[in-house]
Amino acid sequence: GGGGGTGSVHSGGGGAGGLIYRPGFTVSPGATVTVTVGNGGGGVTGAGGHEDGQDSVFGTLTAKGGGGGAGNSSAAGGQGGSGGGGNGHGTSGPANGAAGQAIQPNQSGESGNYGFGNVGGTGNVGGAHAGAGGGGAGSQGSDGNGGSATGGQGGNGRAYTIADGTTSVYYGGGGGGGSNGGTGGQGQNGGGQGAASAGGNAQNNTGSGGGGGGNANPRPGGAGGKGIVIVKY
Repeated sequence: GGGGGTGSVHSGGGGAGGLIYRPGFTVSPGATVTVTVGNGGGGVTGAGGHEDGQDSVFGTLTAKGGGGGAGNSSAAGGQGGSGGGGNGHGTSGPANGAAGQAIQPNQSGESGNYGFGNVGGTGNVGGAHAGAGGGGAGSQGSDGNGGSATGGQGGNGRAYTIADGTTSVYYGGGGGGGSNGGTGGQGQNGGGQGAASAGGNAQNNTGSGGGGGGNANPRPGGAGGKGIVIVKY
C-alpha cells in the first residue's frame, strides 16, 4: 500500500504501507486480475492531523495503506499496514502520542498470512518534544527521544530481488519523527527524513512513510511514497 503522510509540530513519522509477498499466487489463464496501486498520504501543513496512505490491490490480495504520522498535540499515530508514529507535542516528562497500530498481519486470508507491518513508536518519551518513528514492513518505529529532542527512527523495510531477479531492493520503510529544534529521526529504506522544520518526502514506488515535521517554520510534514505492485511470472 501507499505510505502514510505526516503532520507538523513534532509530528510522528508516517507508517509504511502494508507489504505482501506471495510466492506462487494462482491465476486462471485468460482471466482478468484487478490491479490498484495506492497513493501515499500527503504531508499536512500547520498543526493538523495526518493523511493515511491508500490501499494497493492485486486480485484478492489487499496491501493496506500506511498509517499517518500524528500531527495533533499528543495525538496517536494512525493505524494502517504499518502504524504511524505518535506526536511528541506535549508537556515534558510523560510519554505522549501513542503508537499507531499495524493492521496488515491481521487482514483476512492470504493478505494477512503473507502480509507484513509493524507498529509505530510512542512520541515524546522523557523530556523535550520529539515525534516517534513510523513502523516499517521489517521492524517497528522507535520512540521519540525527549531527553535529547531527537525524533524516533523509522522502522526498517524488507528487501527483495523480485524487480530484476538479482538486485536487492527495500520496500516499506518507516518515516522518521520530527523534533523541536533537535534532530529529526532517520527515515529507513525509502522513508522520509524527520526534521526540526520541514519533514522529508518518502521515495515513491516503495510504499514508505513520510518524515515528520518539526517546529521551525516552514514545518510541513512529508508525504508518503506511492505503493508498487510487482508481478513475476
